[in-house]
Amino acid sequence: MYIGKAKNLRNRVRSYFVKSAELSPAKQLLVARIKKIEYIVVFNETEALLLESTLIKKHQPPFNIDLKDDKSWQYIKITNEPYPKIITVRKIAQDKAKYFGPYTSGQAVRQTLRLLKKIFPYRTCNRDLTTLPKGRVCLQYHLGRCLGPCEKKCDKKEYDAIIKQVHDFLSGKTELIMADLKNKMELAAKKREYEKAALYRNQITAIKKMTVRQRVVSTRQENQDFLNLYQEDGRAVVTLFKVRQGKLLDQQNFNLKKVRLLKEGGLLSDAEILEQFSGRYYAQTTDLPKQLILPQRIETDLKIIVPQQGDKKKLLHLAKINAQEFFKQQQASWEKAAGASVKKLIDLKTLLQLQNVPNRIEGYDVSNISGQEAVGSLAVMTDGKIDKSQYRRFKIKTISSANDPAMIGEVVKRRMNNNWPRPDLILIDGGLTQINAALNSLGDKKIPLIGLAKKQEEIYLPGQKIPLKLPKFSPALQLLQQLRDEAHRFAVNYHRKLRKKKLIKTAR
Repeated sequence: MYIGKAKNLRNRVRSYFVKSAELSPAKQLLVARIKKIEYIVVFNETEALLLESTLIKKHQPPFNIDLKDDKSWQYIKITNEPYPKIITVRKIAQDKAKYFGPYTSGQAVRQTLRLLKKIFPYRTCNRDLTTLPKGRVCLQYHLGRCLGPCEKKCDKKEYDAIIKQVHDFLSGKTELIMADLKNKMELAAKKREYEKAALYRNQITAIKKMTVRQRVVSTRQENQDFLNLYQEDGRAVVTLFKVRQGKLLDQQNFNLKKVRLLKEGGLLSDAEILEQFSGRYYAQTTDLPKQLILPQRIETDLKIIVPQQGDKKKLLHLAKINAQEFFKQQQASWEKAAGASVKKLIDLKTLLQLQNVPNRIEGYDVSNISGQEAVGSLAVMTDGKIDKSQYRRFKIKTISSANDPAMIGEVVKRRMNNNWPRPDLILIDGGLTQINAALNSLGDKKIPLIGLAKKQEEIYLPGQKIPLKLPKFSPALQLLQQLRDEAHRFAVNYHRKLRKKKLIKTAR
């Protein structure tokens, strides 16, 4: 809906939501529709302005007025001819010329070109020098601002040396010129020639604006994807920068929760994560880049570049910074969610008078029709969160009649014969009859066990005829209901699958 930039993003966003803010009707409408806020970190104001412009032109957000036209930023071009000229253009052509930019300040471009003309005597005329026709040299030659190639006052080698100096200057190698201008400014100030000092100061400012290194827009028409990541404590974020036609058009953050190498108990390396991620991601998209820019080499069919220096290296580093920022942002949500889950588990421990906080809770249920295609399910909740990787399902083997308690007993007994992580609490879908059957299957294993009956949502405890009734909106009750319903769903789905399989077999 809206794209903007800011030095202090927190203050900028906050200004829309404070009660004292006097928002225009359009901004009031914008704020009312906001569902999500995303941000991209860049290195300087020039990059922010360029990226803002690029994204606005791509997405055409309805609440942005400026920058939606197709006007382009200025570039400085060194023409591709025997005696090159230095000119400004707004579009890049495939003419083998050298382009610098884009530049966000047209005034800075003009000031710098004027300064360049005073320092480097390159030509500005439009004469065709391929045949070097005879004629009078122009005023620029007499002023010392042109070497006079039109009248063979210099050879090509001498002129090319001047162009190389301009090239170096536009590439950011401005130290000597900046130092000279600073000395002149300080000298003028000492002599109280303040107007001249101000002129030198403006020239220095213009050069600084011109030579700010930026990575979000390139003069090269490149199609590249930049991939980098940040990982910590078994979680990782992969950030993808999409560069199309030399412009950073999109940023995507991917939250990877399970990056532990479970077999060895360690963490996957950055290269392993990137290899797995790129394999899955690029198998599902048709927007393939010509080059994949990575911090290290991986096995893939795409052409890979691992930059060691330069703008590619810096943009790759910027992707890592954004991955870390997104990780911190998600971490706050994870910690908040984890905090709420921990509170529910502590409440459950208190209500059920458990010795330990039930970090692993196992929920059991069965499903059948008159004893046919009978199955059992085990659903697991780890640290207050559903953990589907730990789910298990069972075909009932010893019970042929419609006897749900006996089936529960078989499932619990078979589960206890496996060397799976010990539960802190067992939840049975049912009442006293079901939990007594489960207790018999536990044998001498001292594991807390409860039942949750559906009709009244009452909690049954072993040896207690009167069930525990919790308030309808109790967080602890909702936690148990979530696990009970998961066990029920998992059992019913397995039962239906077996029934369908049997019907197909019978039909044949």
